[in-house]
Amino acid sequence: MRAILIDPIEKSFTEVDYNGDWKTIYKHLDCDLFDVVFTDFGDIYLDDEGLMKSDQQFFHIRGMSQPFAGRGLVFGPTDDEGGTTPATISIEELELQVKFMTPKKVMEMFS
Repeated sequence: MRAILIDPIEKSFTEVDYNGDWKTIYKHLDCDLFDVVFTDFGDIYLDDEGLMKSDQQFFHIRGMSQPFAGRGLVFGPTDDEGGTTPATISIEELELQVKFMTPKKVMEMFS
């Protein structure tokens, strides 16, 4: 299943193949717990403990109220049965929605 990995450290977008095993989400995100946010273009899986890690980098999605810490894994919108669907947004379209941010920029956003 097609997914897109957002990496704010590398400032990159990479298409990855999700095999349907939720344990691989941990590997893609390099985390122990994940959470999901819902956007107009799909669901983004995030490191639920990202704010507790040192030397973290961030990204912000246009239209969202807050930036996110660490990597994000983009899928399509949840289906009618609550299942994960393949990402439908292109990397080029996603790049227009994402802004990479340093911790300093995040702090400025809220001051």
